[in-house]
Amino acid sequence: MRVWFVGAAAAAGMVAFGLAGCSEGGAKTKVAQAQQVIVEGTSVTASGCVRPVEKTNCLVVKGRGGGYYDISAVSPAPDLSKGVAISLQGTDKGKNTQCGRQLTDVKWSYLGIQCGGSTAASAAGTTEKAKTEKAG
Repeated sequence: MRVWFVGAAAAAGMVAFGLAGCSEGGAKTKVAQAQQVIVEGTSVTASGCVRPVEKTNCLVVKGRGGGYYDISAVSPAPDLSKGVAISLQGTDKGKNTQCGRQLTDVKWSYLGIQCGGSTAASAAGTTEKAKTEKAG
């Protein structure tokens, strides 16, 4: 009997604590605000190939977690015709665009690593393959 009473008192205390949090905007709201503060102003380092997003004017780089960073506002923008990967550092202020997380204060440099799928590179590869097949 005593164990049941202690359990009921603990449950009532938890309910009261939960309701108190709701009166101040809700517990979820407080957690969401805390997460937002942590995310905003986070330093980001990424590297990879810059890709244009179809039917938009966006330029993106894929991040470590699989998400995309929108670097469309970077000036000067990386030259896509080079087909070379970049390394970048920027600040994530917590803003999403139609293409990914927008970065500010971006500093970038070319890595000298060739990106696959560039038009010039794939055309050159096709020409070399055709020459090799004719010779063999």
